[in-house]
Amino acid sequence: LVLTAAAIGSAVLFAALQEGVFQVPGFKFSGWMTFVTAATMAVCGHLELLVTGSRQRVGTLDQYLRLSLLTLAGMYLTNASLKYLNYSTRVLFKSSKLLPTMLLGTLMQGRRYSFLEYLAAGGLVGGITLFTLGDADTLPSFHLAGVGLILLGIAADAATSNFEEKAFFRAVTPASHVEVVAYSSMFGSAWGLLLLLPTGELGAALRHGAKQPQVLPLLVGSSICGYASVSVVLLLIKLYGATVTELVKSMRKVLTVALSFVLYPKPFSWKYAVGGAAVLISLAATQELQRRKGGDVSPAEGGEAQPFARDTSEEDSRADRSSDVGSVDDDPHDK
Repeated sequence: LVLTAAAIGSAVLFAALQEGVFQVPGFKFSGWMTFVTAATMAVCGHLELLVTGSRQRVGTLDQYLRLSLLTLAGMYLTNASLKYLNYSTRVLFKSSKLLPTMLLGTLMQGRRYSFLEYLAAGGLVGGITLFTLGDADTLPSFHLAGVGLILLGIAADAATSNFEEKAFFRAVTPASHVEVVAYSSMFGSAWGLLLLLPTGELGAALRHGAKQPQVLPLLVGSSICGYASVSVVLLLIKLYGATVTELVKSMRKVLTVALSFVLYPKPFSWKYAVGGAAVLISLAATQELQRRKGGDVSPAEGGEAQPFARDTSEEDSRADRSSDVGSVDDDPHDK
């Protein structure tokens, strides 16, 4: 119960604090948000490496450089989408990265999925589409550009998940999730700063922060909560297994969306309710299909697809983490 409360509490607080940033008058600096989030995650990761004495790096700097580009793209694009979409819509959109992750997993790693798995993923997309139509009906700032940005961000997240899993977690010598967070976020924050300089956003964000001093503490606090959420989820997997953990993650999604409507009141539409229910049902169906299947499959040496002998849920959780780690959603590793 303590771990469940910690996992839900840290993730919901992560989402509430970061959505709160967009409620600050005049805040429109998604690039600054991306930089601060990545920098905070990098500091948290390196502090944990220092405390645990894990100083031997497993992944190469070249791998982390490539990973950071994918991670930053996902963070930057999804943060930018919040100029045009409700926070709750963004949370559900991030859940839809399941479909591109499946497609890229097939192309990049030779995985195979059943018709029912693709059907469940299709139901997920349908639910998110209906939820988005609710935004179009009720949100004055809604624009199709937001949908385009979030779709590009999800594609980058899917590529991140597959690259991270293949390069770091299913290697001969796997890297720890702490190492991957620390180094990918370190490089990502450097890329983020480079993007801020030529656009003039850095100076504008600092001037806005001087007038609205609550912005920086909100950003740093949400990032710390996100990092804590990752650690607690991985501990849940280790102690209680994937099924219990997935139930906790589903509860977090529900509470994050509900709390968004409570803390930051928005016009409500029946499309939100029906679309949200469809998303939850599709996620539950997908998880059950994966449980029955025994995890994702990988091509064996003879070309036949065989289940992995070990539970892959921890690697999946780590991969999810990298793709959401600064992108403001209910779970910084959801994914």
